[in-house]
Amino acid sequence: MPHDGREGTSPRHALESTAEEAVERLRIVTRGYEVSARGYIGAAQLLRYFEHMRWRVIWQSSRVPARDFMSVGVIRAQRLEVFEATGFDVEVELSIWLSRVGKTSLDFSHEMVRASDGVRLARSTATLVTLDGDRRPAEVHPAARQYVSSRDAARVERLDGPVPDSAFEHPVVIRPSDEDLQGHVNHARYADYVEDARFVCAAKGGYGNGSFDGPPRSMTLSYEDEARTGDPLRARTWLSTRAPGAIDFALVRGDGRVTTRARVGFDEPGAERKDEAR
Repeated sequence: MPHDGREGTSPRHALESTAEEAVERLRIVTRGYEVSARGYIGAAQLLRYFEHMRWRVIWQSSRVPARDFMSVGVIRAQRLEVFEATGFDVEVELSIWLSRVGKTSLDFSHEMVRASDGVRLARSTATLVTLDGDRRPAEVHPAARQYVSSRDAARVERLDGPVPDSAFEHPVVIRPSDEDLQGHVNHARYADYVEDARFVCAAKGGYGNGSFDGPPRSMTLSYEDEARTGDPLRARTWLSTRAPGAIDFALVRGDGRVTTRARVGFDEPGAERKDEAR
């Protein structure tokens, strides 16, 4: 996300408000063309809503003046949790806050609630790595820490491990329209690639017995390398051995390098944490 060079709130000025005030909000109405053929707003579109909020915060926010702490950033990982499927013509309120500050990274957390009754529909956390002019990791200004909110947020899980030889494989064609201003495939587009591979695999029985084509309740994406138009890409998917009931993915380039890992879950968000606590 580029910096426009404008002056903003100085990080030397301490935040003279509560943590709740360090939250940006925006109301939108879901549109018919955003609804998938399956009748709900898909994971990629939800991630695009939240990306829009990050752009607004970095571009113009005074509540969370991220532009004072970074110049350019790329998404390293993110997790989406869906509590209730959303359809057409629903007014929702999107919110964003800073939930973690590291040496060269920031966590932006998001929530989407139904405006009419305040019911939480989805939430997400995205880890953004800050870069300098040469696209190398750059340190975040320490004053960013005073804007961190302790609100409850989604936690990004670590994805790693080998790709099984038996994984189902689905080719991906990267189009010029898949790229964003940074000249690589937009992070939310990978969610489309993952969902496309899931539906194709499920239709062909690649996951075995069970139903694996329903609405996802969670999606984690870990970005390990960039992909661009013309890069040969294959989506490989298999039943997860590390998260029972979930599906794992790896998007692999022609040279064998993994560009992105993903995990789609179908359990109620937070259920895995309850299991860990037992």
